[in-house]
Amino acid sequence: MELMKTYRDFIKITTDETMEIRDITGEVSQILAKSGIKDGMVLLFPHHTSAAVYLSDSDRSLTEDFAALMRRLIPEAEYRHNLSDAKKNARAHLMSQLVGHSLTLPVTEGGLDLGVYQTVYYAEFDGKREKEVLVKIIGE
Repeated sequence: MELMKTYRDFIKITTDETMEIRDITGEVSQILAKSGIKDGMVLLFPHHTSAAVYLSDSDRSLTEDFAALMRRLIPEAEYRHNLSDAKKNARAHLMSQLVGHSLTLPVTEGGLDLGVYQTVYYAEFDGKREKEVLVKIIGE
């Protein structure tokens, strides 16, 4: 009986914009290949509460629509958090909470077991500085 293995790595991301969405499917796949794990799960977990990861269609126009929707749903405003936090990034935290913070993906035969158009995105809502996403792989 083979024991379950684990592998841990990070994706480092520095955005040019305060709000930016990036396709990180390739980076996740590269880390998965390094892990040697053929069957299991990948957990993607940003180490920041003003960012998120999510799965969506690969069409860039949908990504732009999503960003526009987030701006409409959570407009610039006088949030209470901004009164007590020097970064004044309440809007970024609220966006992250709406998207959902982490993502778990299936691994089959050493690859991400995604649908044809499914793409893994990193959504940064308080950018212009380096951040990281934990990639934790569990399987055999």
